[in-house]
This record gives sequence, structure tokens and C-alpha cells, in this order.
Amino acid sequence: MPQNDAPHRTPPDRDSAGIDSRMAAFEILKSVDDGRYLDMAMRRAAPLEPRDRAFARLLVTTCLRRGGQIDRILGTLMTKPPAGKARDAIHILRIGAAQLLFLETGAHAAVNSTVDLMRAGGFDRLTGLTNAVMRRLSREAETLLSATDVEDNLPDWLRKSWRQHYGVGRTRQMMELMMQPPTLDITPKGDAEDWADILDGTLIDGRTVRRDFDGDPTRLDGFDEGHWWVQDAAAAVPAALFGDIAGRHVVDLCAAPGGKTAQLIAAGARVTAVDSSKQRLEILERNLGRLGMSATLVATDGRKFTPREKVDAVLIDAPCSATGTLRRRPDVLRHRDATDLVSLAGIQQALIKRAVGWLEPGGCLIYATCSLQHEEGEAVIDKVTAELKDRIAIDPVSREEAGAFAPALTDKGMMRIVPSDFASLGGVDGFFVARLKSTA
Repeated sequence: MPQNDAPHRTPPDRDSAGIDSRMAAFEILKSVDDGRYLDMAMRRAAPLEPRDRAFARLLVTTCLRRGGQIDRILGTLMTKPPAGKARDAIHILRIGAAQLLFLETGAHAAVNSTVDLMRAGGFDRLTGLTNAVMRRLSREAETLLSATDVEDNLPDWLRKSWRQHYGVGRTRQMMELMMQPPTLDITPKGDAEDWADILDGTLIDGRTVRRDFDGDPTRLDGFDEGHWWVQDAAAAVPAALFGDIAGRHVVDLCAAPGGKTAQLIAAGARVTAVDSSKQRLEILERNLGRLGMSATLVATDGRKFTPREKVDAVLIDAPCSATGTLRRRPDVLRHRDATDLVSLAGIQQALIKRAVGWLEPGGCLIYATCSLQHEEGEAVIDKVTAELKDRIAIDPVSREEAGAFAPALTDKGMMRIVPSDFASLGGVDGFFVARLKSTA
């Protein structure tokens, strides 16, 4: 049978969803293909009704997550893809294929809606081809899909990298998990166990409430009142490793959109939140306002920032390839390649070197990336600690501190969290975390 990418959710009515949601998905895919990030591109769906907007997002994310398999199958059904002025028509065929292969849309609805979308998109001359491709796909979906593999969705450079560092079996586990829509994770300001009861969720590591939910989280109890914020369970790990920071001054570099900033404030820290994007910092300010929190906000590149005084701790959630977040941000597969790792690692090292000089003796620096790439994790820490061996050292995280994430601990006491961790609960985002201590 074709694979259902969201078997545990109550899906939008995919057979009755109209042309508007599919047209929005088409426009969003074109925008992503042109280099725009998914979150920005999704604004095109904002005018739609919530149910249609959810379906548009489901179409887009399925096309992006499963793009390798979809394109491989379409390649067997056509002698060549649409080209020239009709190049964008491939997105319409992908939308149609996604519905038949992964979303359990009825064959009649999928075929007819794809032909209609091709016509609405201005590709009238391709409606015959579209009808033929979709009808054959509706008949042979199971056979065609069985000839593909989940790893077809990875670019070659990423497949080779993950197999080298994680092995073939674990790479496959990660990919299978990352093909699924993400769960909703929430970090409460108050008692997490209480909020797990209120929201009918599952408690993870004592601080995260997980809901199996794909609707609008702003409609859940406690959102408007500022009792919690959305944050993946793995993303909540770095800030928790500071321990008791009540009353201490912490600089949060690359702070937006503010989940970790909120964690630090909730723990009693005085926070200076720094981000290079003024627009993203405004989002952070709005998020903190909803939560009834405040911080000192600075819009500047962290590599140029200097606090007015020495600080107790620094959190660096560094810019990275974001390969650990493919289930949430499948557009990463389109926007990143191996050449990005060198420049990103350079930025990451520069941020750490800059921040070390701000720390009081014995101060703590936590470095984190939502990347699965060795070049942005272990290699960065190895290089920086070697260059600054008289000023900073790894402060190993203990099993007690790591809690439920203890299996992610490395031999050096750093943390390498992978998406297949907590697989029985729906997995997590991939993260690398290292805690460093000022020795100067």
C-alpha cells in the first residue's frame, strides 16, 4: 500500500479540499525552489481557512520530505520533465504524486484536482500528460513506490556524511523518523507535570509536554495566558545544562525566536538576548511579551557584540545547516549543501572565541547546533578547545544532568542527540550540545 505519512493524525479532508489549498501549495513550492525559506513562503497560505491552510502545508512538506522518491517515480513515468517556461509545472505533478503515494487521497480526487491545478497554473498544454501520468500512478502506486527507498530523499553529500558518522542502520532509522510530521512539544513556565495533565500530553524529561497534535497550537489552553511556548524536547536541553542560574547574567547569542531565552528567564536569569536580525528580534520581543517576560535585546552580529561587563554564562545556539530539523524544516534539503559547512563552522568558531572573553573566571558557555554534521559539532569544539586550551575546557555533562537524554552522551561528556532518540514517542530534533568552562 502507498505509505501514509501521518497515520496517527486526524487529517484534513483531502478529497474535498479545493483548488485554493493546492494552488497555495504550488506557489509555496515555487517560492522555496527560488530560495525562500519555508516559514516565509508559507505566508502565501495565510488567507486560507485553517483547514485548507493545514492541507496546503501538508502537501508542501510531503513534497519536500519525500522529494527524492517522488521525483524518481515521476522520472519513470515521463521521458523528460517539463522544461523552459513550463518548468514550474513539475511542482504540480509532485503535488499530485504526493497525494497518491503518501497522503491517501482518493484516486479520482487526486487525478482530477491535479489536472485542474495544471490548467489553473497556466499549463493547459500539459493537461493530457498530467492526466496520463496521474492515472498510471493511481494504478501502479504500490509497485512504483516499492522500487524507491527512504534514503532517496537525501542528497548524496548528506547520505555519505551520515553513513560515515552514524552507520547505515542508524542513518536509515533517522530518515524514517524524519519523514514523519513532527509532534507538538511545549515548554511550560510552571509545573510541567500539571500541564501534561491539562493538555492531555506526555511528559518528556520532566520539562517538555508532547501533544500528538497538528492543529493551531495558539488555540490550546494556556497559550493566550502565556503559560507555555512551543519548543522541541531536544531544543530544551542546552539551556537546562546551566544548572542554577537564578540571579545570574546570561548572554543568549543568536537568540531569536526565543525559546531558549524564555527558558533562561523562567529559571531566574538576567538575560541579554542578541540576534543579528532585527526582524527576528522583534518576533522574540513579541513572544516574551505574551509570556510576561522581558530581557535586554540587542540587534547585532554576535561576532561584533561586547557586553558592558563580564557575564556568568553564555548560550550560543549557533547558525548551522539545521540538518537535525528536517522533519520540521524539510526545505533544508533544498537550501543546504556540503560547501556551506566550511563557512558555517567558521562562524561557529568565531562566536565561541568571541564569547569566551566575556566570561567571569569559572563561567559557563554552552554551545549548541541543530545540526547532525560532525563539522558543526565535535570538530568545532575540538578546534576551539585546542586553540584556547589555556582559557577554556570541556565541562562534561553527567548522566544525572542529561536525564532521559543520557544515551546521547559522548565519551567526552558532550551530547549528540539524533532524531531517532525517543522514536517510540515520535522522535526529536537532532542537536549537538557542548558545555565549556572558563579556566582563565
